[in-house]
Amino acid sequence: MPGPFGPAKFGAGMLLTTMLAAILFVAALWADPVRAAEPGAGRDDEASITLREDDFDIDVRYPRLGQPAVDDDLARWAAHIVAAFRQGLVEPETGGEPVNGTRDPNSSHFVNELKVTHDVTRASARAATVTFSIWTYTGGAHGNLDIITQSYDMASGARLAPEDIFADTEGALALLASYCYDALAETLGEDRVEDMLRGGTSPDADNYSSLALTPDGVRVHFSPYQVAPWSAGPQRVDVPLGVLIDAGPRLELWGVTR
Repeated sequence: MPGPFGPAKFGAGMLLTTMLAAILFVAALWADPVRAAEPGAGRDDEASITLREDDFDIDVRYPRLGQPAVDDDLARWAAHIVAAFRQGLVEPETGGEPVNGTRDPNSSHFVNELKVTHDVTRASARAATVTFSIWTYTGGAHGNLDIITQSYDMASGARLAPEDIFADTEGALALLASYCYDALAETLGEDRVEDMLRGGTSPDADNYSSLALTPDGVRVHFSPYQVAPWSAGPQRVDVPLGVLIDAGPRLELWGVTR
C-alpha cells in the first residue's frame, strides 16, 4: 500500500500490518477490477465502494480532488484494495476454505470487515496528500488499523515519490527520526516503551511510509504497535518545514518561491 517512503510506497513497518499489507498488495496485482458502488451520501468530493454479504462488510471511501489523473489513481487504488481483501478472505474454522464456501455448522461465525476513511491535507495549491485509515477485522482479539498516505503533484497529477519531495531522502529520514523520537518521548507518557519507540522512529524508510504534506511541513503517521502498544492507538507528529530544510525539500510544493 502506497506511502512516500518504503518499498513500492506500501504499508507500515510493524509485523501485523506488514503481513496484511503484503497480502493486500500481492492480491491486488492479480485481482479482477471491482466496480464502485454508488458514491456515499451523494457527496461530490467523495466516492465509495460498499459491499455487504453474510461474511463480509466492506465500506471504502476515497476522495475526489478534481484533478482527473489523481482521481483516476485514487479510484484504482480503492478498487484494488477491495479486490485484494475479498480474495484474501478465508473461513478460519474450515481450514482456509473461501468465505463463500460451505461453512461448518458448528463453527463460530464472524463478519470480516474492511472500513476505509480518509482525510485530505494540502501543503499548497500545488500538493495534496490523502491519508487513509484502513480498518480490517478477520478474526482474533481485535482488528488491525493501517495508516496509509498518498501524495500528489496537483499540477501534473503524478504521485509523489520521496525523491520528488526531498533532494536528500536519507537526510530527510535522519531529521524525521530525531524529531519524531523526541516528540513522542515527551507525549507518550505512561505508554512509552523505549524499545518500541526507538525501533519505530529509527531512520528506516518503512517507518516513514505514511507521510502527509501539510501547510506547515509534514505530518508523520505511526500505526498501532509501531511506536507504542495497541492501547496507545495510532500516533502522529507534525514536523515543521524548517526542521527539514537541510534535506532540500521541494519548496514549491509548499507554495514557497526562492
